[in-house]
Amino acid sequence: MPRTPYRVAPLGLSGSFGIDAVSVERAFHELGLSYLFVTPRTPGMIEGIRKLVRAGHRDEIVIASGAHIPFGWGIGREWGRMARLLGVDRIDVFHLFWIQAHWYVTGKTWSEMRRLKEEGKAGALAVSSHDRAMARALVDELGLDVLMVRYNAAHRGAETEVFATLGDDRPAVVSYTATRWGKLLRPASGLGPMTAPECYRFALGHPKVDVVLCGAKSWAEIIDDVAGVAAGPLDPARLEEIKRFGDAVRATARGRVGFGRS
Repeated sequence: MPRTPYRVAPLGLSGSFGIDAVSVERAFHELGLSYLFVTPRTPGMIEGIRKLVRAGHRDEIVIASGAHIPFGWGIGREWGRMARLLGVDRIDVFHLFWIQAHWYVTGKTWSEMRRLKEEGKAGALAVSSHDRAMARALVDELGLDVLMVRYNAAHRGAETEVFATLGDDRPAVVSYTATRWGKLLRPASGLGPMTAPECYRFALGHPKVDVVLCGAKSWAEIIDDVAGVAAGPLDPARLEEIKRFGDAVRATARGRVGFGRS
């Protein structure tokens, strides 16, 4: 992951769809998944990470979490809550989530984020946002280590608005909503659908995407998704089909906020 000290598998695991702790442990031990995205609302992921930490694997996993409250007083509070839940003293990638306006990073907010990194409580600082233009501007303004951005077959604007503008000294890029909350897993306008593994292969097919988040619901889904990613980029003919299908899905799009497999 550029601008960070971390090396991870390209498929990151999110707990948003109820994955259990045993599957989290197995994903690490058996499949090498080491980028673990966790929030207070993902109990299976929390317990899985706690078990990995207690078993001595803390330095082999990269824990990604963040703060939802865009005020300085909330940053340390949310970091502390997550650190206590996980039983750790460092969160490797700490985000300010869902930035919708520039004021989210003004005042004491970002200075508190920087303080976490300076004190060793965060290894890398990140933001997530659906506003691609603002997200790209914040890369330069804040010197971001990691940028978390929506990218899937139905939402490809990041290719021109973000990825094409990043040079060699770029932040790590984590993409999410790979299946567009399940819409890409169902036919649209007589086209499609994609499989979940194809959704992850699509995202990772772009050279600027370092990690794609997967919100698998079960161990079987994790195995399927990892096998798909291992197959490498989609072939050109299938990629063109997927882009046409993605356009059809985009034409029916309604806004929603979420993570992972969906």
